[in-house]
Amino acid sequence: MAGYNELRGLRVKYLSADPANPEDGQVWYNSTTGNLRVQGIGVGAWSSGAPTNGARRTATGAGIQTAALAIGGGGGDGPSTEEYNGSGWSFGGTLGTGRYAGGAAGTQTAGLFFGGATNPNNEQTGTEEYDGSAWTAGGALSQARQRLGGTGTQTAGLAFTGIEYVPTTNLFTNTEEYDGTSWTAGGAVNTARQGLGSAGTQTAGLAFGGGPPINALTEEYDGSSWSVQNNLSTARDGLSGNGIQTQALGYGGETAPGPLTAATEAYDGTSWSNKPSLATARRLGAGAGASSSSGLYAAGYIAGDITLTEEYNFGSTTVTAAAWSSGGALNTGRLNVSMGGTQTAGIVLGGHISPGAEPAGVETYDGSSFSVGTPVGPYPADYAAYAGSQTAGIIFGGAPYATNSAVYDGEWAAGPALNTGRSQLMGAGTQTAALAIGGFTGGVTSTTAAEEYDGASWTAGGSMSTQRGRGAGFGIQTAALATGGNTSPDTTLTVDTEEYNGSAWTAGGDLITATGSFMGGWGTQTDGIVVGGGTPPYVSTTLGYDGTAWSTRPSATYAAGRTQTAGADGSAGLRAGGGPNTSQRDGSEEFTGEVVTTNPANNLSVS
Repeated sequence: MAGYNELRGLRVKYLSADPANPEDGQVWYNSTTGNLRVQGIGVGAWSSGAPTNGARRTATGAGIQTAALAIGGGGGDGPSTEEYNGSGWSFGGTLGTGRYAGGAAGTQTAGLFFGGATNPNNEQTGTEEYDGSAWTAGGALSQARQRLGGTGTQTAGLAFTGIEYVPTTNLFTNTEEYDGTSWTAGGAVNTARQGLGSAGTQTAGLAFGGGPPINALTEEYDGSSWSVQNNLSTARDGLSGNGIQTQALGYGGETAPGPLTAATEAYDGTSWSNKPSLATARRLGAGAGASSSSGLYAAGYIAGDITLTEEYNFGSTTVTAAAWSSGGALNTGRLNVSMGGTQTAGIVLGGHISPGAEPAGVETYDGSSFSVGTPVGPYPADYAAYAGSQTAGIIFGGAPYATNSAVYDGEWAAGPALNTGRSQLMGAGTQTAALAIGGFTGGVTSTTAAEEYDGASWTAGGSMSTQRGRGAGFGIQTAALATGGNTSPDTTLTVDTEEYNGSAWTAGGDLITATGSFMGGWGTQTDGIVVGGGTPPYVSTTLGYDGTAWSTRPSATYAAGRTQTAGADGSAGLRAGGGPNTSQRDGSEEFTGEVVTTNPANNLSVS
């Protein structure tokens, strides 16, 4: 009978403590506890990722799951590049020649894109190289083509097969190799095709599927010639793939003109085996990933262009995707509220029930339901800002261009006046170290002014570069952030982000898109979230900030503005109330970031 070493390639180790990072299936004896232990065997699954910024098909992927590229695409010219950081998508450099259905290789900071077509079916030979921020021209392919296979690196790329529609339709068996400067001929594939999946390197490439006719053919490249290998289980065209020649994934595509498939297969260098299917069947998406244990499938086509992203993981960890879910209902629906605290200990203040009505009262949230709290009192807490927690905070400013503030510690007391009356402002900080940011000081006049509160009085802080109100503010007094909003009620929304260090503001990364005025935001200067907004139409867009750049997150359930949010960081947040004016929501939504759980090791019985 084979021993454990022969079966798993791992020896049973005699250890005084459990290893820090055991491999899947590893067995060891813990001499301290007297237990024989085994690390759980990995399982594979797809989970939802944040959507791409643009809906498109025939984009091409490169890189790995946590640092991927989606290049070009669309029904016509596609010049844009998007970058994935493992949490969301942001825009990267623009291609010199916009195109779709090209081939790609390399990494997020050293990418290669070649071939493809401009609309309508104008096949290209152009090659471009990416340095993580900009594309520059490289050497041209010998053969113009689209829907080709591509793999390798920026300095050792591989292009193969593909199709040409203009001037006549031709399928190709051509292989070309790139050395960082120019392309030279390689060995021809055995079967001409297009719309195939690809993986590997220049000297160990893999081609699978494609058409016409739609097939399951697999071929391996050794640096000089292609050899036929075992077929995919499911014949398909328009699929994507990632990995290396001995650890590859293939997923999606269509099994015949029209029917889409969600099937996923893994290749071990000899044969394909079925793995858990995609949540959504589709074709013409962008694939990326380092091996058969980790993949990414973004955008594509169902009945139209889509923004869906899914992540594949195999191992002893379970990934739960970031998502919004319904929270408890407010006792009094309202818009233009202020909020503070966290997802499980939030506070909602003020706002109004209908235009011209008195501001609504205070409600607290325990993670499941709202309870009526102590009213602020005569202070008109409408369009105001709040800083602090559920049990200790300060509310300040508001309509009509108020200088008022009120301090809360379970009971309310009048606080010191702001130096500049303002409404629709942003806030950050705590009860004893708050920051009042921007806002409107008149009907059409916004300000750059910030004021700092020290627990006793308000004093002038550094001024922002961009005057604004109706944006999002969060963080602490010495590390705050302000983003979005309007410079006046009728102006175009701004994408500007500014960061505060306790004395001065500096430019941060711009919002990917101006998501709207009266947006909500929470978190820290290096881990924050913004959601919603609009003047109208309202949006459900959610973006995350890492201290440098914004990237996409799963959209909220409801498109809404005139709402606010609470949360300590980007891992968990609460959104409550909001507009539009004619249908104020009394509901709330909870955001939970991606969670990765490691399956624990188990004790084995010994007889």
